[in-house]
Amino acid sequence: MESSLDFHKVNYDGAMFGESDEVGIGVVARNENGEVMASLVERITIPQSVEVLEALAARRAVIFSMELGLHQVVIEGDSEIVFKALLGECSDHSCIGHIIKDYKSISSFFSNLFILSYQAAGQLCGPRLSQKSKSSPFLVWMEFVPLDIFYLVFVDVTP
Repeated sequence: MESSLDFHKVNYDGAMFGESDEVGIGVVARNENGEVMASLVERITIPQSVEVLEALAARRAVIFSMELGLHQVVIEGDSEIVFKALLGECSDHSCIGHIIKDYKSISSFFSNLFILSYQAAGQLCGPRLSQKSKSSPFLVWMEFVPLDIFYLVFVDVTP
């Protein structure tokens, strides 16, 4: 049974690849001590906007958290528009409304789910991780992140 201190922090981000018709999503899940529980990169077809990409990344973060069996989760991303939509402060009829509705239905799986917004400069691991999807369409690491961004996990841990 999880205690009230057993929250997992799950960061997500989307990355554009310039002229490519694909984009990347990166997700990293950490325990209450900041230790990596799992990380994921996924390459998808480019959506119609950055907001849609960030909403898809947020949805992927909750799906990944559910797949990992986490029940008390803090989801953290950098899009203010997506953050407000997840909190219900935007119309569900926006271009990301259908993704937000899906996110909300998935979120009922969790005993506690919190959403945080961060300043992009304060979060390093998610953006770098999402760039890794350029080289592979889908990868999951358990208790690991790729060595070239391992140091960012320590820099990125917030109290």
